[in-house]
Amino acid sequence: MKSILFLLAIILPVALSAQSEVGAIRIGGGYAHDFPGMNGFGAFGEYTRPLTERWQGAIAGKWSKMQGFPRTNEVKEYTRAFGLDFTLYFKPLVNESHEIRIGAGYSFSFYNIRRTNPVLVNGGGAPETEWPIQDEKGRRGGLNLVAEYQYHFSNSNFFIGARGSWFKAYDPIVYFGPFVGINL
Repeated sequence: MKSILFLLAIILPVALSAQSEVGAIRIGGGYAHDFPGMNGFGAFGEYTRPLTERWQGAIAGKWSKMQGFPRTNEVKEYTRAFGLDFTLYFKPLVNESHEIRIGAGYSFSFYNIRRTNPVLVNGGGAPETEWPIQDEKGRRGGLNLVAEYQYHFSNSNFFIGARGSWFKAYDPIVYFGPFVGINL
């Protein structure tokens, strides 16, 4: 992991300084789903910079908050996570008004979760199921996959679009939502 970060720290500034375009900023929010079965909201802010005509590098911050009762009605479980993403995008379709991007990268996630798992207790009689609460904070890293469609307004630096992504916080999270942005 340290070697990947070291290579990015050396190669990325060299590639970025070779480009004349400044980049773009996009922000968005939408639906997030955590795989134990919780639903909620996710938001992101991202800065992208062209590396070549078809490739872009990006750094993003994202926040997710999901909650629900996926295992029992007795305990409200939740996931709250902040992520820092480094993504490399490929643009298979680019024209004056439309752009499609697919990306892969690495996500560093900082999470706070509440989970519950069943425990069978046998106190000499019939077994009973208990649902003890387990709160945890931590860090985790993992793969980040993104697909985006972007529409550029004519004679303007502004654009809108839609994003779908899969990333790792504590558990895998799926995100779908719109975004707005500006070319700098």
